[in-house]
Amino acid sequence: MAKLSPADVIKPVPPGISWTDDPRSTPWSTPPKMVNISEIAQTYVDKMSSPDTINSTVELIESEIPLAALANALMLNGVSQGAHTIDAGILVTPVIIEMLVTLAEMHGVDYVIFPEDEDAGDIPNRVIKNALSKIKEPIAVDEESPAPVVKLSGLMARKTNNVENM
Repeated sequence: MAKLSPADVIKPVPPGISWTDDPRSTPWSTPPKMVNISEIAQTYVDKMSSPDTINSTVELIESEIPLAALANALMLNGVSQGAHTIDAGILVTPVIIEMLVTLAEMHGVDYVIFPEDEDAGDIPNRVIKNALSKIKEPIAVDEESPAPVVKLSGLMARKTNNVENM
């Protein structure tokens, strides 16, 4: 089996490749190497305990990457290499997060487990500008009824004049 270069990864996969290619040609289409959850967790703990991995992991934690995102990336890497299934990886992710927390605390590094959505309540500027531009347009009011008449726009708007606002 040939290794893929980064340029090969970007190329689109032709339709029907699963019918013409060997079914076991990719690591994720073969049976997983490990199925026992405790064995998978121990493998991650062993890998993250090596000095080279500790140094690079602490540098990643210092760059303020959320530990949950880092743990998911490690887990998905194991899935793509055929080490375990996605289900087993999801069950082992809390163990990976705890290992990352332990590494951060041992080295005195500040960490964030989950990213905070501080901007979750903010309205994007483009939405505000669009709303303000529509407010500046005059709203015609029919003298007989108190309800304002609004000029509709967009793909679903009807092509009639003076359509009342519903």
